[in-house]
Amino acid sequence: EYNNITPIICLSKLDLLTTEEQKNIQKYLDYYRKLGYLVIPNNDLATIKEQLINKISVFTGQSGAGKSTLLNSLDPSLNLRTNAISKALGRGKHTTRHTELFEVAGGYVVDTPGFSSLDLNNMSNIDIRDNMREMFDNLEYCKYRDCMHLKEDGCKVKELVKSGAILESRYENYK
Repeated sequence: EYNNITPIICLSKLDLLTTEEQKNIQKYLDYYRKLGYLVIPNNDLATIKEQLINKISVFTGQSGAGKSTLLNSLDPSLNLRTNAISKALGRGKHTTRHTELFEVAGGYVVDTPGFSSLDLNNMSNIDIRDNMREMFDNLEYCKYRDCMHLKEDGCKVKELVKSGAILESRYENYK
């Protein structure tokens, strides 16, 4: 959002979830769709391919999220190296060690090494607020025009979190 890039959320490894976990994750999927994000399960290869046509796309995510595996599913001739999750660490093993551009499905895709954290140091607090849709879209309903949705009274966002209209986990990430 901050860099005017259209994010698409692609969920990988859904097959590893129990039926109960799949049911529980649905509220998060619905929430991000309600915000206007395209949310695609990684087994919906046709929809993913549609999104890649005539574009340059970047696959990003945590180590072990399945970025290279997804690319192999989209184009088996790539035969990219993948690895299992480390049992000792409980996370990916950084199998992809460099960024590489591939021609896939009528577009170009950049496969990137995984990451374990995000650095938002180049963004101000206002930048973060104004690039989270539900924080910015509800600003006009707050008592104060410069509301940061943290400690202010009359904050519409905090009301929406309490009512469940804004996911508490999303608000916690915002804070």
